[in-house]
Amino acid sequence: MGSLGSHGFVQGENSREWGEEKEDGVIYTVSLKKVRHQTTTTSLQKLTHGENWFQPLQWETMKLRTLKAGTVERLVENLAPEDVEDQDTNSMHLNVFLATYRAFTTADQVLDILFRRYKEYKECRRRGENGKDSRHDVCRIIQSVLCIWMDIYQDDFDEPPAYRLLHRVLEFAEAQMSDGELARQTRHKLDRLRRSQALKSQQKVSVPNGHHLTSSEDVLFIENSDPDQPLDFDTISVQTMADQLTYMDAELFKKVVPHHCLGSVWSRRDKKGKSTTDAPTVKATIAQFNAVSFLVIATILRNTCSSTEDRVRIIEKWVDIAQECRILKNFSSLKAIISGLQSNPIYRLSETWAAVSKEKSEEYEELCTIFSEENNQMTWREILVKEGTAKYADTSSTKVKHVRKESAQKIQAQRLSGVMQGTVPYLGTFLTDLMMLDTAMPDTVDTNLINFEKKKKEFEVLAQIQLLQKTAQNYNIVPEPSFKAWFDSVEHLRYEESYRLSCEVQPLSDSMSPPAQGSRKERSLRKRISRLFSTSDWETSSANSNTSQSEDRVSETSMPDSPDSLVPEKMSASSSSSSLTSLEMSTSPYKNYDSSSNCVIRVSLSGESDNIYKSVLLTHQDHTPGVIKSLMSKFNLDAEEAEEYKLVQKLPDGELQIPDHGNCFYAINQSVEPNFILRKKSEEGELHRKSKKRTTLRKLMEVVSTQT
Repeated sequence: MGSLGSHGFVQGENSREWGEEKEDGVIYTVSLKKVRHQTTTTSLQKLTHGENWFQPLQWETMKLRTLKAGTVERLVENLAPEDVEDQDTNSMHLNVFLATYRAFTTADQVLDILFRRYKEYKECRRRGENGKDSRHDVCRIIQSVLCIWMDIYQDDFDEPPAYRLLHRVLEFAEAQMSDGELARQTRHKLDRLRRSQALKSQQKVSVPNGHHLTSSEDVLFIENSDPDQPLDFDTISVQTMADQLTYMDAELFKKVVPHHCLGSVWSRRDKKGKSTTDAPTVKATIAQFNAVSFLVIATILRNTCSSTEDRVRIIEKWVDIAQECRILKNFSSLKAIISGLQSNPIYRLSETWAAVSKEKSEEYEELCTIFSEENNQMTWREILVKEGTAKYADTSSTKVKHVRKESAQKIQAQRLSGVMQGTVPYLGTFLTDLMMLDTAMPDTVDTNLINFEKKKKEFEVLAQIQLLQKTAQNYNIVPEPSFKAWFDSVEHLRYEESYRLSCEVQPLSDSMSPPAQGSRKERSLRKRISRLFSTSDWETSSANSNTSQSEDRVSETSMPDSPDSLVPEKMSASSSSSSLTSLEMSTSPYKNYDSSSNCVIRVSLSGESDNIYKSVLLTHQDHTPGVIKSLMSKFNLDAEEAEEYKLVQKLPDGELQIPDHGNCFYAINQSVEPNFILRKKSEEGELHRKSKKRTTLRKLMEVVSTQT
């Protein structure tokens, strides 16, 4: 590396990638950075030329190396390198590694390597080999790495009651480190975790309805409830509903463990027999999202004898609640409410939608456009960049006049009262981004070296989550007594039941799409329910089970054939952020993937749930046999039997079989959603017979409905 010597660094100028350097077990990306510096003014120069002597600017080229790929051993070694070429680069490597290492190694293995490296350098220093100060620096850096790890990623060491990893660190520190600082911090961390665990055990209360509450706030919901005056949707104010949903969403979002969001973790990619406790913080957020969407459906269809005016009033109230969530910057419940209103049983009620006031329809349409799929959800991402870390929402760009006026008044009142708002994002966006990264970038490169460039991309998304979790701390909402008890008690409807009730309200023969509003493409997009946060697990949900869901669910639950069946939402591309200090999502890690020659398809296995699928990056060079073999591997099937399978694309009006030996990319229909089925060729005859029976049955139902 070009050394600055005694010259003081002034400013970085231009840099460009120069190439790669390979060493044993590691690959570095080498970049050249042009910097300018000023030579140090000596006393002789001052005497000769005077105080006004001009210091000439000089330029120098520095060679910087960043780790691109490596073995676990080399990745851990680079946490405490002997020669620190660039402090910022080393700090970034530490942040990325600690955020993502769980995808390719274990905490025990990392500790083993760090402990061994510390002992080696300590022994070298004791023998006085080479006389380098770096021997002491490496030991000091390893100690700092362990302290940072325990402080920032406490969950890695929170293993009650034994706290095995903390005891490993404590025993090593007491035996090897003379200053006692690490041992002191480890004991302090151990005592704090034990006290916290004891407090949780004391606070856990079992209540008559079977719920288990674990926080003092949740206890308030039950203890202060008046059983003689149960809550009802009609009696809860719009503001209270929005506030309480925001409180619940914020509490769950703050508890999300960022690395649980990694595509290879929360979706349990290629991990047979993995425990269903994977990523519990992510699944709790998904369960809450689903519960809100369930609530929307249940409140609208709960009484089929209600008049159209009553259902219109409920829909308009939900639009008002969604607007309040927008002002509170609670985009999770906002998206959930929209998904509930766009669900098949509600969306098909064209007579009810036609009676919704023009004012509320415009308000609803504008809220829907926030999550439009146009340009990779550009509207939603721009809002998140603009308002993610802001103190208040910014609704000045709304085109609905009464909304702009009312929102401005509420935000101004917040400013005057000094009440700041946090942000609860729609987590599905980040989960989709991380799944895209996991699909598009290989885990290993160049003879099984861990692809650390992939980990850097993933860290950029995780950094956004961490930053928004800090802003979520700004909420100061007091939980309303009895609200959560009512929320948990609302009965959820299975899909068959909700669709039956919907048909009672408006028979099939009278069903039609809601009044046309906006472009056809926009209406199609607004109909879609979130691919990641399904509004229902119709086959498994029942009364008082709003938190249950299919553990493997990734996409929307498939629905029976109906005139108004919806299609899952398209997978979005990723956004990126460079650090925890700013929220920058103007670029995407996939900007180099030209949609004209690349696309990502979602493939489910025939005979299994549509909710479980694999994503594949398809290029213009891919042919069907190779794609099928790749999918066979992903589904843990024997690739030698690939010739017995075929790839079928799901279309709104049927299926499209991909030619067995054609170019897969050019054969697919790219004007519809990229949803496919990997199916055995022997199943074709049976499927054809079933399809014919369903078509006949549907026609008979339509005839009976018309006669009735």
